[in-house]
Amino acid sequence: MLALSAAVVLAVFLLALGAARVVASDLPGQWQNRARSGPERQEVSYVKAGGKFYLAGGFIPGSGRTNLHERYNPKTNSWKRVAPLPAKLDHVQGVSLGGKIYYVGGLSGPSTSANTVYVYNPITDSFDKGAPMPAGRDRGAGGVGVYRGKIYYAGGLHNGRAVPWFDRYNPATETWKKLPNMPRPRDHFQGAVVDGKFYAIGGRDTNINAITRKVDVYDLSDPAGNTWKTRDTALPTARAGFATAVLGRRILVIGGEGGGRAYDTVEAYYTATNSWRRLEPMPTARHGIQAVVCNGGVYIADGGTLQGGSNPTDAHEVFFLRGPTSCGA
Repeated sequence: MLALSAAVVLAVFLLALGAARVVASDLPGQWQNRARSGPERQEVSYVKAGGKFYLAGGFIPGSGRTNLHERYNPKTNSWKRVAPLPAKLDHVQGVSLGGKIYYVGGLSGPSTSANTVYVYNPITDSFDKGAPMPAGRDRGAGGVGVYRGKIYYAGGLHNGRAVPWFDRYNPATETWKKLPNMPRPRDHFQGAVVDGKFYAIGGRDTNINAITRKVDVYDLSDPAGNTWKTRDTALPTARAGFATAVLGRRILVIGGEGGGRAYDTVEAYYTATNSWRRLEPMPTARHGIQAVVCNGGVYIADGGTLQGGSNPTDAHEVFFLRGPTSCGA
């Protein structure tokens, strides 16, 4: 009787374990592979402009920082090298605006940050320079966003330390304006703009394990307010070095590092309901990444597969929340 009871208990346990595995692999969304980029690197910028994606800068173990600049064509699933960045940088933040790509700031050494704005024209495959960041406010590894023709840069590393700074760049007039500081210093995160609000989520304060899970929000549509607000929620999985992607009114937080590991975790923040939902994890856990969104697909290229800078990948994967779509149209 005891042996039978033990067998029953074991059977129930195995059934429960099997059910748990089914649930864990049946989270919303799905991932697919795309053509690898070539050189394995991390701390990269990845931006869409003119129907193609541009992978810039980064760090290659054994070679150091790079000015490598590659173009991905989603229609042909192929890569091509284009004009290199004017400087060797990692942790440079890229945004697309008016058909051009603005590469803002970055790191040129462990405690050396850049104040440059390099403007890439995909049509001519050439660079111009924008106005540099305000004096003494150079940095990399911050969060960027675009709203109504202007670029917003939050936080980042300045001389090796995280800062709470928030600045706005107007490419039309080539001028910068200092805005109110964030509630806390923050680096190694990605900004996101939804419904006219700038979201700063997660990241860390200088130290690789000094992770914050706070969600801070600044209303760009109401500049008279001049205030940041902290939401009464938190990033479920504490991490930094992740990518963010905006799908509708959701902000996806993808990958990252912390606690001695790289993450494959994908969590979606629903800004309208102030709630979180876990989505299907990345096939390749990594950090030091930026996301491209195209026709509902979220593309992630390269990144570091271990915490720190020792083991990058050239993997290229795309996430679909509601079924595959084509980005080649």
